[in-house]
Amino acid sequence: MQREKKFPNSHNKWEKYYKTVRGDKRIVRSVLNGTSSYPRALEWEPVITAQVKKTARQTGMDMAGVDCRIKSRNSYLKKILRKYSLTGRLCEVKDILRYTYIASAQELTEKMIKVIEIYEYSGYNTVEIKNYWLDGQNPYNGINTKLRSPKGQAFELQYHTPESFEIKNGKMHDLYEKQRLMKDVSSRGYIELGDQMFELSDSMEIPKGIKKVKDYERNQIS
Repeated sequence: MQREKKFPNSHNKWEKYYKTVRGDKRIVRSVLNGTSSYPRALEWEPVITAQVKKTARQTGMDMAGVDCRIKSRNSYLKKILRKYSLTGRLCEVKDILRYTYIASAQELTEKMIKVIEIYEYSGYNTVEIKNYWLDGQNPYNGINTKLRSPKGQAFELQYHTPESFEIKNGKMHDLYEKQRLMKDVSSRGYIELGDQMFELSDSMEIPKGIKKVKDYERNQIS
């Protein structure tokens, strides 16, 4: 099994790494800016987690995956590599902190709308909504949102039914991991795995009133 690539763990090491491997100061500047996001997120994590749990209690939402709420440092640094900007602007990863709410297919939509209202009242702005239940080009079913705390800390909040969460982390995940390793996207095996994922997607109970949840993104959020 191939070992996971370990990335530098300090600003100085990052700068040396990029000067050696990339040789572009703009990339170095962007990555160094981005590395500041991780410790800041860890600092605000207890406050964010407390608010997420409080809102879950207020709306009757269940929570899942709380133990995995913090993206690993290595995964975070890999994402910076993919997202760096040649302008050197801040390379922000908005899902260092990520949480999942779960409600039945009958209640998910209405509870989500209530959750957003509570967050807005508390100064937590929902700045992005992606409703994959309405995306016919993607087998993943769920609602992914990005929020900002009153102090500006970004985090991700997903909404699932028990069924969509179980499939996402079970059969769908296994099929995706197999497909992800295939380089030929036109191969028979790649297409068959895609078909299997869509079959899983089509088998799920669609949440009541899900069309009320529209995709949304605030322009001022990069």
